[in-house]
Formats: sequence, C-alpha cells, structure tokens
Amino acid sequence: MSHITKLQILKLYKDLLRYGQGLRFTDKDYFCNRIRREFRKNRELGDESEISFNFEVRVPKLVESELEEQHVRGSGPGGQATNKTSNCVVLKHVPTGVIVKCHETRSLDQNRKKAREHLVTRLDNLLNRDQSVEAQIKAIESRKKLVKDRKREKLNMLKVEWKKRENLESSSAPIITSRAIRCEMATRGTWISWIVNEWKL
Repeated sequence: MSHITKLQILKLYKDLLRYGQGLRFTDKDYFCNRIRREFRKNRELGDESEISFNFEVRVPKLVESELEEQHVRGSGPGGQATNKTSNCVVLKHVPTGVIVKCHETRSLDQNRKKAREHLVTRLDNLLNRDQSVEAQIKAIESRKKLVKDRKREKLNMLKVEWKKRENLESSSAPIITSRAIRCEMATRGTWISWIVNEWKL
C-alpha cells in the first residue's frame, strides 16, 4: 500500500462509528466507545510503518477486561491429572458472546494461551469473514490445489499425445506388474523343483 494520509485514517474511524450505529446484536455505546479509545491510543503514531501496520491489520485484539474465564475439570484420557484437576479453560468474549473451550494439554497455562488463540481465530472469522486469516489461508491452499490439478491434467494430456505419436497404445502392450513377475518366478521354481525330485537330478 502507498503512503497513508491522515484523511484516510480519519475516514476509517468515521466509517467505523457510522457502522456502529447500525449494529443489532452488539451494544452500540460499547462499540463506539471502543473505537474512540482506539483512536485516542493510536493518534500519536508517527512512524509510517506502524501506521501502515495498524491500518491494514484486521485481526481483533483481546482485552482481558472483556473476557470471562473459568477453569473446570477436564475429561478423556490422562488419569487423575486430567479428570480430577481443573485445567480445562472456558473463555467467553463478553461483547460478542463467543465461547471457546480448550483442554488440549494437561497444563493450565498452556490451555489458557491456546484458548485465547482459538478465541482470536473465532472472532476473526466472525468479524472479517472472507478477509479473516483462516479464510485467506484456505483460499491460498485452494488456489495451489487448482494449479497443481491443472498441471497434472496438462501432463496427462501430453503423455496421451506422446503415446499416440509414438504408436504406443496402452491396449496393445500387456501390463507387467511386480506381482505378476513374482507369481511367474514362483511357478517356475515349483516346476524346476518337481523335475529335480522326479528325476533325482
């Protein structure tokens, strides 16, 4: 992106405030106050790289005061360290009502970190949808798969054209596999051993 002007930044905040007036399932006052706090916090940025980063990044940031965290007993394999210890984390984002539950490890600290990572991903998918990080990764992977499939189809077409040009039709030549070779060798070995035993060679 080219140089970002202050007018673009002000327009972005105004658009966000205008967008907040049309919300139906989120507290409008809370949303607008959150935007105003972000504006006051970032309006002193002077470095162009920091301005560009904050302008482009859409991944939501978690504020601990907006989270409700509970530690409950886990379930599944792991014995007493899992079933009798409150190391399962239930994390709720109060403004949106999104709840995640994390019990991937026996460590409470690791589960707390992973729960926050999962919550950021859920919020990113909820707020940004097609522009979320997860959606963009899936789009990149699908494009790579499409390119790979096209290359494979092109290679198969070139093989077919080469066989036609060289008069090598697949139906004219028998297909010899390693299994057929092993069967043939086993049959010959049995036949030779029978001759040796019969004629006492």
